[in-house]
Amino acid sequence: MSAELSPSLQDIAVRLSGVRLDRGARTVLSGIDLAVPRGSVTAVLGPSGSGKSTLLAALTGELVPAAGHVEVFGQAVPQRQRALLELRKSIGVLLQGNGLLTDLTVAENVALPLRAHTDLPRPVIRRLVDMKLHAVGLRAAAGLYPRELSGGMARRVALARALALDPPLMIYDEPLTGLDPIASGVIMSLISRLNDSLGLTSIIVTH
Repeated sequence: MSAELSPSLQDIAVRLSGVRLDRGARTVLSGIDLAVPRGSVTAVLGPSGSGKSTLLAALTGELVPAAGHVEVFGQAVPQRQRALLELRKSIGVLLQGNGLLTDLTVAENVALPLRAHTDLPRPVIRRLVDMKLHAVGLRAAAGLYPRELSGGMARRVALARALALDPPLMIYDEPLTGLDPIASGVIMSLISRLNDSLGLTSIIVTH
């Protein structure tokens, strides 16, 4: 995998240089060079088992490269836990299975990152949650539980939660899995619109 891109350094959101990623004694990816421009929507394509999830693990610091360098917004992905946690606040991740907590309402799920990582008062958090749900077209669903949502609605709630801390970088892990064509179209349109309106950089991993 390589990217034939040569923008200036400040225009690069994510850069991988000569990266090798191992799982135990097995090399999953080797010689990876990738430059993701700021403000872009970049797709990482590959069949199941080709190392897409392993690549994501390197971007979020869950997997340390066996060789090469990974940088996010000009900063090498740190290994020290405190610094890594700070970096992760700037990365929103939409998980393939949504990861919604079933015993929390939609609003409570979206509020979770704000309550965990900020000291904002409850009224401010409620307002921010309303804004995020409005952005994905689900403000009226705030009081529902995940079991009451369709697949497409649950994916949009997960997207609202991933955006809760206003991360400049969004990573989407198989965002269309399990969705029908109409819901898939809604999600892709939403990703594109939010990327432009919020000034995000997006990486979509899909087969």
